Amino acid sequence: MGNWRNGELGNFITLKRGFDLPQQKREDGQVPIFSSSGITGTHSTAMVNAPGVITGRYGTIGEVFYAAEDFWPLNTTLFVEDFHGNDAEFIYYFLKTLEWSMFTSASAVPGINRNTVHKETVSLPDIETQRRIASTLSMLDEKIKTNTEINDNLAA
Repeated sequence: MGNWRNGELGNFITLKRGFDLPQQKREDGQVPIFSSSGITGTHSTAMVNAPGVITGRYGTIGEVFYAAEDFWPLNTTLFVEDFHGNDAEFIYYFLKTLEWSMFTSASAVPGINRNTVHKETVSLPDIETQRRIASTLSMLDEKIKTNTEINDNLAA
């Protein structure tokens, strides 16, 4: 089942804080804007090239999103700046398995410090195993999406 490596998460990926983009500075466009709760609008220019993996830094904690196209991650998010040779789609699924609440600070508005997340000890497979796992999970997600659409159509 492949060669698995152990180490701190920060050795496998680099997370970075998103960028400010006040509402009044947003311009009409097709570039998705990601907040901690997912896509919340569009803009004319991207700050990050796809593929991308984004999670909430403040506000909604624990949701993980995949961007197949260039995007703008807001300052309420963390995004993977460097995949260090790992498969982006696998990293998306892997980050969905983390217990993000254990990284939150004890404040009125929960927040995540990327340096704390980087120190988490994890185990990741070799790149070929990552691709196989991601492919399988992606096919399952597509099947779930198709079934949900069929159910919604039948209900309508």
